[in-house]
Amino acid sequence: MARILVCDPTFPMARVREILPGATAGEVADGGPDTEALLVSPAAPVPADAIAHMPALRVIASASTGTDHIDMDAAAGHGIAVSAVSDYCTDEVADHALALIVGLLRGVPAGMYSVQRGEWDFRAGGVPRRIAGSRLALVGYGRIGRATGERARALGMEVRFHDPFVAGGEDDLDGLLAWADAVSLHMPLNEETRGLLDGRRLALMRPETALVNTARGALVDRAALVAATHLRAAFDNVWEQPPADDLLGLDHLAITPYTAWFSAETEWLPYIRAAESAARLLADQRS
Repeated sequence: MARILVCDPTFPMARVREILPGATAGEVADGGPDTEALLVSPAAPVPADAIAHMPALRVIASASTGTDHIDMDAAAGHGIAVSAVSDYCTDEVADHALALIVGLLRGVPAGMYSVQRGEWDFRAGGVPRRIAGSRLALVGYGRIGRATGERARALGMEVRFHDPFVAGGEDDLDGLLAWADAVSLHMPLNEETRGLLDGRRLALMRPETALVNTARGALVDRAALVAATHLRAAFDNVWEQPPADDLLGLDHLAITPYTAWFSAETEWLPYIRAAESAARLLADQRS
C-alpha cells in the first residue's frame, strides 16, 4: 500500500481514504522517506527542501487550479508528477469576478466604508458608472476569463482581452489598460507573469478604473498597488493570507477572503478530484 500524506486539514479524510486507502493526515515537513504521494492545497507549500527529503515521492496532487505553491523545478528534477484541479470552479470565480467588477464600478465598497465611518454620502465612492457600455479588459482568456467575458457582455459591457496564447486578443497590454474602465486578471502566476502589473502599468490606468484580481495577488506589484490611490481595486487573493496591516484600511482596496472558488458545490470537489488524480497517477506509474 502506498503511503500518501494529506497536508491540508480541510481535505475530507473519510472520502480520501476511500480513494487512497494509504492516506494519512500530516504536514509537508513531516513527509518521511517512504512518502509516495502528497495531497496539498495553497495552504500547504511544497518547497524544494521538502521534496529532497522524500526520495520515494512520485506524485504531488494539488486541490487548486494553480501550482505556484509547489517548487515545480524541484519536482521536475526528481521526476515527480504534479497535478492540479483546473475546472472545478469556473462559474464561481467568474461570478465573483463580475460581482467585484460591478461593485467597484458602482462604488459599492467605498459607500459601505463611508457608512461604517458614520457618514451618509452618496458620492463617497465617486460618481458610479453605468455598467452597460462600460469597457472591460480581461488579462488572461482561459476558461475563467472567457466565462467572465460572457457574463459581462450579457450586461452590455464592451469586452476586450489580452492573452499571448489565445488568438483574437489585444497584443498591446499597455494600450488595453489605458482603454479600460475595468480590468480583471485571469492569468496563472509564474516567472513571466509575476509583477505583470507594475507601477508603470498601474499608472497607465485612468482614475477610478476598477482593478479586479481573482487569480493570484503577486500578478500585481504590491507596493505599486498600495500607492495607486487613483484606482478602485478588489482582490480575492493577496500576497499573504490573511493580509498584512499595510493592506488593511486602504480606501482604494477591497479584499475578499479567497472565496471566489467557494460554493456549496465546490466545497469538497477540488479535494476529491485531487485524490482521484493522485490515484490515477500512482496507478499509471505502477502499470
